[in-house]
Amino acid sequence: MTSSCTSMASEVFQWSGADVSNEGKQEKIKEELADVVNYCVLMADACGLDLNEIVREKIKVNAKKYPVEKAKGKSAKYDKL
Repeated sequence: MTSSCTSMASEVFQWSGADVSNEGKQEKIKEELADVVNYCVLMADACGLDLNEIVREKIKVNAKKYPVEKAKGKSAKYDKL
């Protein structure tokens, strides 16, 4: 999974200002995302975890950490809002 995430960040998106466009990179993005999602599904299954439940719980945690009225448009960590 680390290599697929790294591929997404380094090969598809360099995050260097002008190079954040995904134009012409859709197939590579789909391939790397599929690898990451497949790995997550297999890992959750091996651990006996429900991905839907995990994601719902994380959304709730993030909503408390990053309330929209404080976090919208900001990149600060939750303890700096």
